[in-house]
Amino acid sequence: MNYKLFLLLMFCSLFTGCSNTSVPIASIGTAGSTTGYHSIRVMNIKDMTGANAGFGYGAVSSYPGKSADISSIGIPNYIGGYWAKYNADEDGFAAFYRINKTIDSNLAKQKIETLRNYYKNHKTFNASMQLIVDGPRIRLYYTMNCFSYRMDCSPKENADPNNWIIHQSNDATQLVLLFDGIGEVSDTPFPGSPYDK
Repeated sequence: MNYKLFLLLMFCSLFTGCSNTSVPIASIGTAGSTTGYHSIRVMNIKDMTGANAGFGYGAVSSYPGKSADISSIGIPNYIGGYWAKYNADEDGFAAFYRINKTIDSNLAKQKIETLRNYYKNHKTFNASMQLIVDGPRIRLYYTMNCFSYRMDCSPKENADPNNWIIHQSNDATQLVLLFDGIGEVSDTPFPGSPYDK
């Protein structure tokens, strides 16, 4: 093996800068719900390098209701946090939820790469992750924020052989689903959670 190539490979193994697992894929995080008012107090997404993005935006009621800068995060491999469903009749919470799960980072990476290579002309540095809570169900999406009403979102030929690309009902933008899970449910706050007073 070439000595210089060997040194380069050693350097890459020591510092993950040469690995595409450390490449930032999103800098904006959004959160919301499609089934009414919820509260997201703590919600963390970690990527394969251990970088963390927080989606604990408080009250959410629409899709995607809240938005914030999440610095830069790579391929996700963990989701953990607490959220609750508002009880509209009693000015309180109807149920409490928590989750602590691994995300299939290999599948997430394939889906993200499919979307990043999907468009003929659209390129963006404004990609985002969207977190949606609906009762105990929690989903994490990735979007390149190509808005059909003002951008050319034409796909390349055979760009989605696995049918991973999701088109919103109004075809505003395209997404891929990175995680879809069900959290634990309780009628009372989980001990040690942000809702436990």
